[in-house]
Amino acid sequence: MLLALLKLAMRNVLRNRRRSGLTLASVVVGVAALFFIQSLIKSLQADMVDRAMGIYNSHIQIQARASQDPKIPEASFGGVDAIEAVLRDDKSVAAFTRRVMFTGLIASAQNSAGVGVVSIDPLKETSISNIHHYIKEGRLLDAPGQIMIGRRIAKNLDVRLGEKVVMMAQNREGSFEGRALRVAGIFETGSYTWDVSIVYMNLEDAQSLLAWPGEINSLAVKIKDSSDIETVRSELSQKIGALEKDLKVLTWKDIGSELVHIQRFQDSILYLVMCVVFVIVALGILNTMLMSLFERIREFGLMMALGAKRKEVAVLLLTESAYLGMMGLAWGAAWGVSVIVFFYFYGLPLPLGEALSYFLPFEKTLHLRFAWPSHLVAVVSVLVISAVAGIVPAVRVFRLRAAEALRHV
Repeated sequence: MLLALLKLAMRNVLRNRRRSGLTLASVVVGVAALFFIQSLIKSLQADMVDRAMGIYNSHIQIQARASQDPKIPEASFGGVDAIEAVLRDDKSVAAFTRRVMFTGLIASAQNSAGVGVVSIDPLKETSISNIHHYIKEGRLLDAPGQIMIGRRIAKNLDVRLGEKVVMMAQNREGSFEGRALRVAGIFETGSYTWDVSIVYMNLEDAQSLLAWPGEINSLAVKIKDSSDIETVRSELSQKIGALEKDLKVLTWKDIGSELVHIQRFQDSILYLVMCVVFVIVALGILNTMLMSLFERIREFGLMMALGAKRKEVAVLLLTESAYLGMMGLAWGAAWGVSVIVFFYFYGLPLPLGEALSYFLPFEKTLHLRFAWPSHLVAVVSVLVISAVAGIVPAVRVFRLRAAEALRHV
């Protein structure tokens, strides 16, 4: 019975090939475009997060509860060895490293500039970030008394590799201290903001400069599965809270709030696009089914006169509507997947790359990746919409009377 119904629905859909073809084309184009846009936005979001994780932020950061600014925590804390023991025993943690972040003044004989300072343990930093990949001259820090600066800062200060600069900052006692540091490396990330405002120095030098012996203001943690970040944060909060009540565990979303806002804005755009595509699909299928209904009223009257029930005729129309939606969905998904696979291997030139690079290092070519949860939502929504679009003509069938339908011209 079901097979016969499907064959009859297919034959009816193919009666008017031109009209059905136009409807199928609108569904195919809509679904393929939706797959592409979903992949584009989700790939862009994932790449932005990966870039942020790779140069400054981390999945999780442990900071003093007294700190108000998560980007540059003003409060330090000690007892780091005990906290690291907890992290070392946690199987969800991939790596961790100590950091001291602060703002200071870097000066040369020619000029000076305010900068953000990231003080690192060079041996462990490479397991968390990839700043070492952006070094254009020299090397990563390997001894006390060294500093690594961006190419734009080097140009502004008129210093070269191997020359000395003075780093000044306010220490715990409130007085300004300075340290002469030799330029060991010059990096260029491609981000104007980063290259002109951030420098790297050794952790020991920062602790001495700020009078924070053995203390840090951030413990950066990288986890194995970023999708479990909230679960890991909750577990670490309990374990670390048992050791030290004055510490807090933050995720990258707490620290990089601007990235969260950008993602929400992009998700809003994606939601709007999805709504537009769904409306187009629904109207296309509804129009086709209504036209088919008006052309076949006499036929439906004959079917009912020969014993067919209104319910059976309505089910036939719903099946035709679902068939149109499924065919369009299948072809649209196939085209969408093909486009995503193509740009996964060859990359998509992104004009926005230069604008985004102002804030974060960003490649001008984006390699798309699948966004399966979003794709699944699109597939289910199109199936539901295609079925619902057949409800209107199906309801009209219930109002038909066989005698009146047979007189319809």
